[in-house]
Amino acid sequence: MRQVTVLSLFSGAGGLDLGFHIEGFEIKACIEIDRDACKTLEMNKGKYLSNDAKIYCADITKLDANSVKDNIGDVDFIIGGPPCQSFSAAGRRAGGVYGVNDTRGSLFWFYAQYLKIFKPKGFLFENVKGLLQANKSKDWEIIKQSFGEIGYNLSYRVLDAADYGTPQHRERVIMVGWIDKSPFRFPRPIFGPNSSDKRSYMTPRMAFSDVDDPEEEVPIYSGKYGHLLKDIPPGLNYSFYTERMRHPNPLFAWRSKFSGFLYKLDPDEPSKTLVAHQGKYDGPFHWKNRKLNINELIRLQGFPIDYKFAGSRISVEKQIGNSVAPKLSSYLAKSVLMQVFHSDISLDLLDSDEILKKPRKSRVTKNTQQNSFVKDNSSQLNPCVSYITDWPTKITNLSIHEKFFENKCVLKNGKWQMQVKKKRCKCNVVIKIEVDFIQPIYETFEKIVCTLKTDNIFEFNFAWDFIHKLVDSSCSYESLQPLYGHFTEPYPKFSLTTATNMPESSITLLMKKMEDYSFLSKTHDYSEIWNLFDKNISILDLVRLLRSKGVDIRIHETNRTIPENSFRICYPFCLPSWQPTYITWADAGKHKTGDLDIEKLIFGGVL
Repeated sequence: MRQVTVLSLFSGAGGLDLGFHIEGFEIKACIEIDRDACKTLEMNKGKYLSNDAKIYCADITKLDANSVKDNIGDVDFIIGGPPCQSFSAAGRRAGGVYGVNDTRGSLFWFYAQYLKIFKPKGFLFENVKGLLQANKSKDWEIIKQSFGEIGYNLSYRVLDAADYGTPQHRERVIMVGWIDKSPFRFPRPIFGPNSSDKRSYMTPRMAFSDVDDPEEEVPIYSGKYGHLLKDIPPGLNYSFYTERMRHPNPLFAWRSKFSGFLYKLDPDEPSKTLVAHQGKYDGPFHWKNRKLNINELIRLQGFPIDYKFAGSRISVEKQIGNSVAPKLSSYLAKSVLMQVFHSDISLDLLDSDEILKKPRKSRVTKNTQQNSFVKDNSSQLNPCVSYITDWPTKITNLSIHEKFFENKCVLKNGKWQMQVKKKRCKCNVVIKIEVDFIQPIYETFEKIVCTLKTDNIFEFNFAWDFIHKLVDSSCSYESLQPLYGHFTEPYPKFSLTTATNMPESSITLLMKKMEDYSFLSKTHDYSEIWNLFDKNISILDLVRLLRSKGVDIRIHETNRTIPENSFRICYPFCLPSWQPTYITWADAGKHKTGDLDIEKLIFGGVL
């Protein structure tokens, strides 16, 4: 039987290609835009990729599919997973799921174009499982219809790479389309509760066994949070330092950070999902309290140890984190050979309607939640109150914005009174913000009252700067954000009241609305706030100004999931001026795929 030929789209570092190559497929060409990833593919030709494979280092939106076909000829199968950030958890935390309206989300359209031109017997499409729920599942329906209308029978499942020998839980939605009318069946897990013999998962300890140095000396991890690593039990993350886990000195609110923040590997449990962009405090960290080295990341993703990667450490981390786990792709390739190309392979397959069991909860997390910080017969701590009382009882001055403001802070009877006054001005604007905590913070204070005197109502953000700094200076919480939690699931420990001596305006109305937690993180029409007052300033200019002041306000120009002429505010306070935001303003320069009317192209018959 001749080799089955494959065209690989969005190839990345070749994780998906590698599995198909190992199982005997001939990868005729790879299309990838990232230069380092293309170099990686070139470096692995001969052993882990066909010697004759053509590497197109190009933007697929600018590459003519007909020219590619003229160059490489027909192929039997197409594989690929368009960039997934538009549908990922990171995308949701960044303010919403862009979905098919984002450049990266609409790249599936070009995948469909290659299917139309090459007309292979089948294809395999891979993406994050968040794709299934993106924009209330509307995006998934569009993608399915676009592939289905080309003439393929579609089957899909969410599969976990840990079930196929990867020491990492990595769930991905896998869709296979083929011309046969019967459902495509996916390979049965080889490891975990759904395997036929209930085989134990592969673990990081197993994966690192040949590189582990028992005599390794590891210095204390540097930075603001580095010292916290040593006390976090393997298998846990920043949540170790939360009230929910009954830490006596909590530093973070429950679910206020990404799950990878300060996440430390459990040597005997599969890792959480590797991500492409790892910040200083993003895990997984080694259980020895350090970052994983490249060889360990390669093993955790399941690449062969001699697989070569091009580029800097940051680039290699990105390539590994974006790739398909090769061991999963290998079993997918076997199932394709067996069913689509009728190869004589014996492989246990899942029934089409078979429901997979969820892996059990990590024993570390379970035990820690049950037993953390309660030793022997000692009395159980109140989970909502911290028992640290060595914080300052009086702060006369906070050393921020000293050039423009003078301030005085006094703690009396559990209430912080803060007076902030702008220097050398008439101070005809008075803004008063009261923060009432549901329970005392460190048994020290339960209320903050900040009175700001200035000459400009738009300087209300300075009041929030001083409040953030006061919290940071008088307890272990560095600002109000950990006390509030993330906007997607807030656990607020305080209520707000604001007042000004100014006439009602768009900005004063907005300040009042920000007190209402039910108002936050919901989409509102501009008319609810603007067009009522201040008609001499455009709404976009006003939004620009508010964002520059730290108001986390999002509109269509910053997040395409928000309808035009609408807005969303995600926090009840201004973010600290010293904390940079990662949410950018997109005035222009939308990628052309972002401007495509995908629904019209598909449902109108253009595709």
